[in-house]
Amino acid sequence: MRAGWYDRPGPASEVITVGQMSSPAPNPGEVLVRVHASGINPSDYKRRGNTKAALEFPRIIPHSDGSGVVAALGAGVQGLREGDRVWVYNAQWRRPFGTAAEFVSLPARQVKLLPGNVNFVEGACLGIPAMTGFRAVQLCGPMRGRTVYIPGATGRVGAYALQFAKLAGARVIVSTGSGSSSAEELKALGADTVLDRNNPDLETALMSAAGRSGVDAIIDVNLAQNIDMDERVIAENGVIVSFGAASRPSLRISLSGRRARNISFHFVFVYLLTPEQAVSVCESITDAVSSSEIRHRIARTFPLDELARAHDFAEHSSAKGHVVIEI
Repeated sequence: MRAGWYDRPGPASEVITVGQMSSPAPNPGEVLVRVHASGINPSDYKRRGNTKAALEFPRIIPHSDGSGVVAALGAGVQGLREGDRVWVYNAQWRRPFGTAAEFVSLPARQVKLLPGNVNFVEGACLGIPAMTGFRAVQLCGPMRGRTVYIPGATGRVGAYALQFAKLAGARVIVSTGSGSSSAEELKALGADTVLDRNNPDLETALMSAAGRSGVDAIIDVNLAQNIDMDERVIAENGVIVSFGAASRPSLRISLSGRRARNISFHFVFVYLLTPEQAVSVCESITDAVSSSEIRHRIARTFPLDELARAHDFAEHSSAKGHVVIEI
């Protein structure tokens, strides 16, 4: 099979190779998938570029997300058939070979039927980005009639969180620093209110939009940077969900204020969902994209032969949407 891989960490153009490898065979309980699209996530290019840490495996085929067609079933697999269109997640988590190849073999629990209204490129986005966005909304609790603030809604996870929160009945307030075109895109995704993140009085504007009591939930990609304002605008019994650490890896919280208002914090790392949580999230995502017009913000697609270029593009243009390899 054709595949892309690296044997050492470093810049994409220096370490990524595309060539021929032996195709895998499904072990008992596994599903062999003929991959048609492979999604690139920040974890993929950050790990590849991290020269300070030794590789976990001698050779790595990157990417955890993808979509394709069932090519073969290992012994004992039920609920899937050869030829089924599927999407996969966590393909390269604690495993050497991910989805940047013509074939990948995975435990059956990581292979989900792809809804008929979703193409392969879109299906390659349903792993880390959509699962993180849905889990973040899920942790906020019942959403109907509540107000949620998403300061990073132009990102891949944030855009999904916005849409899933709206489907759950929330009023969604977002902020963007990318100007009017970004604001219009967020409105098209369902945002009720779009605020200018560069507004020096953003907090006042947010409280005006939310009402005197504040927002019921915050889904934040950069909690360490935003924590001070988040604690001031969150309502009593509010929920703050963090799914990223873009600025710095630690933060300080105000214990007395948080405890007095019963604020709760949750942190999402989708790779470590329990099997039960993963089933709930995946089934909910499949139902949502089957029955609703969920939009997938595709920035660009690349052929497998241009895997290194795709990594460079994703690393420097991630805010524009998903970057997907077509195979």
